[in-house]
Amino acid sequence: MGPFTNTRIIFSILIFACLGALMNSFLLKIAKRYKTINQVLKHKYLRWIIATSLAISLILIVANFYVYYGFDYQPDIYRRGSLNSNQVTLTFDDGPSREYTAQILDILKEKNVKATFFMVGSHVEKYPEIAARIVDEGHEVGNHTYHHVNVPTLTQSKLTAEIIGTNKIVRQVTGETPTYLRPPRGMYDARYRRLAHLIGQEIVLWTISGRDWKKSTSASNIIARIVNKSKGGEIILLHDSGALIASEGGDHNALIQALPKVIDGLREKGLEIVPLKDFIDEAKGEDITHFEFNLVE
Repeated sequence: MGPFTNTRIIFSILIFACLGALMNSFLLKIAKRYKTINQVLKHKYLRWIIATSLAISLILIVANFYVYYGFDYQPDIYRRGSLNSNQVTLTFDDGPSREYTAQILDILKEKNVKATFFMVGSHVEKYPEIAARIVDEGHEVGNHTYHHVNVPTLTQSKLTAEIIGTNKIVRQVTGETPTYLRPPRGMYDARYRRLAHLIGQEIVLWTISGRDWKKSTSASNIIARIVNKSKGGEIILLHDSGALIASEGGDHNALIQALPKVIDGLREKGLEIVPLKDFIDEAKGEDITHFEFNLVE
């Protein structure tokens, strides 16, 4: 673990500590104004537990906004397609998987749907025949790092190795170089964006997640979440491997059951499921050639 990573960890801890202190101060002010609440908050340890919970909740809310909307001008990141179209696109993360990817490919072939698979480099190395099948059947491939790591915690050299290493193994196994990048858990930073620009790959996030990585998610939950919420321009996130923490494995039987009905449901709504390359072509692009991209922060 290098000094850059250590600095980020220390900085994160300091931010969390400050948020906790602010929440504790906020609770003390509330306790002074309301006698009923004061009876609960007068207990020091309980008050700190509540303050910590509030701080964690705030961080999760901010992180969710960061992934779905961003905080600054980000024309180099695709979060959705054209709002004026009736097109949506399907993407699958964390594979390939020996158990689930082949079943997903069978369904997509039967339904005549082309999707994009954001693959983990180590999984491509482990299951080369499945990765090759993805490309052979006309689907697109994206880079999801080599070890499914949190991008902001990496040193520059490790970040570069994760991206370039994945591009290399995917090219070696499938004959295709990934066109797109997607950071694990949607967490990226400026260095990731600069690297994407330098190697000519598009960063693609998502608008709707099926949350199929959750063990408690049922097929009906996945169908309702995607079909009911989808409209033109959606980038739909699903998973052919992985769980909440683990990058491989997880139970994705609910997705296998749901996927045919998701495809049918989207089409019944008048939505056209298209490959990501066609989808992005329809999205509103912005010129970023005037930006200065350096690998040194």
